[in-house]
Amino acid sequence: RVDQIYGFGRFNYEEGEEEEEEEEEGGDEAASLDELMGSSSSSPSIDFADLLGSGSSKPAFGMGSSSSSGGGGGGDDLSDLIASATGGGGGGGSSPPSPAPAPAPLPPVAKLNLSSLSPFSEIRVLHVDPCVLAVDDFFTPEECDAYVALSTGGDDDDSGEGGDAILKTQSKTVGKDSRAKAQRTSTTWFHNFRSVPELMAKASRLLGVNGIERWEEPQTVRYRKTERFTWHLDALAPSDDLSAAGGQRVATLLVYLTDLSEEEGGATMFRDLTGPDGKAPLKMRPKKGSALLFFPAAGGIPDVPFDVRTLHAGEAVAEESSSDKWIAQLWLREDGGYVPTAPPNNVHADAAEAINAYCDRAP
Repeated sequence: RVDQIYGFGRFNYEEGEEEEEEEEEGGDEAASLDELMGSSSSSPSIDFADLLGSGSSKPAFGMGSSSSSGGGGGGDDLSDLIASATGGGGGGGSSPPSPAPAPAPLPPVAKLNLSSLSPFSEIRVLHVDPCVLAVDDFFTPEECDAYVALSTGGDDDDSGEGGDAILKTQSKTVGKDSRAKAQRTSTTWFHNFRSVPELMAKASRLLGVNGIERWEEPQTVRYRKTERFTWHLDALAPSDDLSAAGGQRVATLLVYLTDLSEEEGGATMFRDLTGPDGKAPLKMRPKKGSALLFFPAAGGIPDVPFDVRTLHAGEAVAEESSSDKWIAQLWLREDGGYVPTAPPNNVHADAAEAINAYCDRAP
């Protein structure tokens, strides 16, 4: 399914497999589920508001809603649900400032030794259609601690002056009114690609892409007690310049850097999906070192440029929680036209040396 529907033919490829050149930058175009099922173009149209408001589950822990739909979906404007230029991924990440006009061509990234990394061995299927996966051996505990320290400078303070010229922001909200402004309460740090070689190498190795040119800026996000992010989509709203800016977001990757128990909250929840335990909504509890992977833009609904079934939220961290919720997050674009804008002078090519050094010393 990851190959046929989402276009990642080399997902978590076997060790020793020779790297293949992608036919086109960005790989093969993924077919929609509608095309694979052979549906005709005369399929009845579906009202978009009905799709977003189709959830019938009651609000989950820490996710109070003023909407009668129970998930905060049905009565909201489209702009309140699509994380256009704001991201989210259950982690409340933010999009960087708008790029300057007519950016200079990006320097090419040197060949990366990603195939020297071992494939991941602890992958769980949380949902089949749409595909939602957990990767329980993504980061080591030491890597998790290092990424938290990268943002805080090691003191878990508010300085935001970690060692890699990071950019710290209050995570942007989705929407315009006072209710929307309460949807996302967290803090986001943008990192230089060169400062997070483990994340860039492992993310690319998992999805089987040969380089890092398609990744947006890496981020870490902190949720303190009571902080959350309500229902949203990670896919970007259609626009005239989306294709020139790297295209749609085709994959969301979240890496949990701290542990939170079920009672402590902080889970990533998918409103309209049922988990392997038969309970709805599907929940992924923060487990230190585990990653969550899903695909926000390849659904089976004709004429909809994103998969509305991936509507998700970051559950509030409980007041009694013993730890903040920390995640690292990345989004992968359709092609290599994405131009990073944060922190200043952040360039994909600058990370090649650090990534190859990591790959060479990795077990």
